[in-house]
Amino acid sequence: MTTFGTRLKQARKSKRLTQNEVAEQLGIDFTTVSKYENNKSQPDNEKLRELAGLYEVSLDWLLTGRIGEGISANRLWVNGQPEELTDEEALHLLESLEMFRLLKAKRKKSKAAAGQTNPEI
Repeated sequence: MTTFGTRLKQARKSKRLTQNEVAEQLGIDFTTVSKYENNKSQPDNEKLRELAGLYEVSLDWLLTGRIGEGISANRLWVNGQPEELTDEEALHLLESLEMFRLLKAKRKKSKAAAGQTNPEI
């Protein structure tokens, strides 16, 4: 099961926000965001609500990793069929997706700099 901090980091990355951007929007220091994500500190109730709103996730999911009663937040649909993922699998896929997007952006930038007209992978 993932920790509260891991879910916070996962939610932030899914919104493509940096710790600095989150801190700025919440009016706190970026080190505080880092402490939340590393389970060194817990936000108060008001900051918790603000984080859930910013990340567009439920408080229940942030606190427990569950959506509603007994429904896992980690569900992937493949060929029209639901596939339940462990928290570890979901985090791995999220990190892989982030790496893919970074590589795609880098390739697009390199091709654009080289004067190529179709920068698709």
